[in-house]
Amino acid sequence: MDIFVARQPILTRDEDIIGYELLYRNSKKNAFTEIDGDVATTELLFNSFIGFESEKLSKGKKLFINFTRNLLLKKVPCLFSPDNIIIEILEDVEGDAEVIAVVAELKTLGYTIALDDFLLNDLNKSLLPYADIIKVDFLLSSKKQREAINKIAKYYNAKLLAEKVETRADFEIALNEGYDFFQGYFFSKPIIVSTTDIPFHSYGYIRILNELTSDEPDINKITSLIEHDLPLSYKILKIVNNAAYATRVKVTSIKQAIVIIGLNELMRWLTIISLKEQQLNSTLAEEIISQSLFRGKFTELLGVKLYGENRKAECFMLGMFSLLDTILQRPMETILKTLPLSTTVKSALLKEENELRTLIDIVEATEQANWEKLNSYSNNFTPSDLTTCYNHALNWANEITNLNQD
Repeated sequence: MDIFVARQPILTRDEDIIGYELLYRNSKKNAFTEIDGDVATTELLFNSFIGFESEKLSKGKKLFINFTRNLLLKKVPCLFSPDNIIIEILEDVEGDAEVIAVVAELKTLGYTIALDDFLLNDLNKSLLPYADIIKVDFLLSSKKQREAINKIAKYYNAKLLAEKVETRADFEIALNEGYDFFQGYFFSKPIIVSTTDIPFHSYGYIRILNELTSDEPDINKITSLIEHDLPLSYKILKIVNNAAYATRVKVTSIKQAIVIIGLNELMRWLTIISLKEQQLNSTLAEEIISQSLFRGKFTELLGVKLYGENRKAECFMLGMFSLLDTILQRPMETILKTLPLSTTVKSALLKEENELRTLIDIVEATEQANWEKLNSYSNNFTPSDLTTCYNHALNWANEITNLNQD
């Protein structure tokens, strides 16, 4: 499944880039598609921070992202570091008591607040004390309106950003009117970048949400539900690696990843996933997802026999992610740069020599019915062991696939 993000630079008076606004796109056509604002922003966030390596999108600069009222109240911006994003509050967001409370909290946490497409009215004036940047649409605003906004910005010590600057003349006018930042087709049309992602087939996240909202959430049950879902497992690792939870610790199990994220943040992410999933029409064959589940269980069971119970979770992750290059149509080496897996698991997935590489060799030989190669491992396990692991893994994968289709 292809995913898309449009990116437009924001410049200083000296025409240096200070950041990029990320814009929702759902194809290579460089235009906004009219859909629900919550869905547009959640899909944009998901594609930008999970589908892509966010550093490649931002080039070390801050990313300007629009947030709806609903997403502000859910505190979705808190999923991302204030060092990475600037929160743009959409022009139709009313500055009522609920919104002001959230915006005030975001300010104390160090986030930069921008008011998008600003024109003063009774709905948004209460947001002004919290604004660091006021964005003004140069195509729709008159000189008189801009003069009034300029006075407001000076009073609240906010920077002015001129957007939709289409010509050199527009740029010169904005410079003379005292604008600090500039954005528009005069500098650059939004550039669309794309990559591939694993689409969701299941509705397993509903069961996870139910467990998360129970009186006493069971982290082991939540871990088990996530492990049963390859796309979700992959997303969880991407979240750990790319969002506000960046850690130098290499993840060796899904449970460890959940602990790093925390149950409250996991619930917010699953809300984003559920919104995004409603928009997906996947053409990816379910068979490859089922095969990944089989591999995860097979390598887990065989890994316990070869390396003991303490390597169980690591062996499961190895098998689960062993087909990512096929699913994403990208080199495994490129994919692994975005995942916080242990060095041992990464090396095995790259088929470098280490103790876990044996599991990859065995699972591939089993799928290919390569008896000669399997016989070379006969000192490690018996044919009966292999048959038992194979049948158990196949039944388990089929049960999980059927459950996710119910």
